[in-house]
Amino acid sequence: MTYFVVMGSLALSVLFTFGWVLWRTGRWLTASMPGGRRQGGRGKAATRKPAKSPVQAKARKPAKKPSVKTRREPGRLTQWLAEWRATLPLAVVTTLIYLIARLVEHGMSFRPPHTVPAGFHSLIVVLGWAAAVMLTLALINRLAAWRCR
Repeated sequence: MTYFVVMGSLALSVLFTFGWVLWRTGRWLTASMPGGRRQGGRGKAATRKPAKSPVQAKARKPAKKPSVKTRREPGRLTQWLAEWRATLPLAVVTTLIYLIARLVEHGMSFRPPHTVPAGFHSLIVVLGWAAAVMLTLALINRLAAWRCR
């Protein structure tokens, strides 16, 4: 049973990595094709609006209203954090490996003649902290990407 769980988690990690590489390659190829996505944009925000003629600009002048709040541009750190694209996939993989290792530990503790090795508990703790850090980084990345929109 342990063999299947460990080898299954390894196969899942490898398949997830290859799938992610194929996905990013496909997006890169479709972006470079004519009619594909634009480089810096997301949908309608990337399309340019046609320039107004001077007659239209003079005819339609909105009344100036004092703005109560002006939106500040995100800082360099926020923009740098928003550019990370690999945090969410890495967080998912680390969390899956941690959960599978916990399942293996649970299965090994109920085997009658064997006990769980002492180093295995420390490995579980390290994997848990790594998964928590990666999930936190993924959350920070999502918040930074939301702020930079």
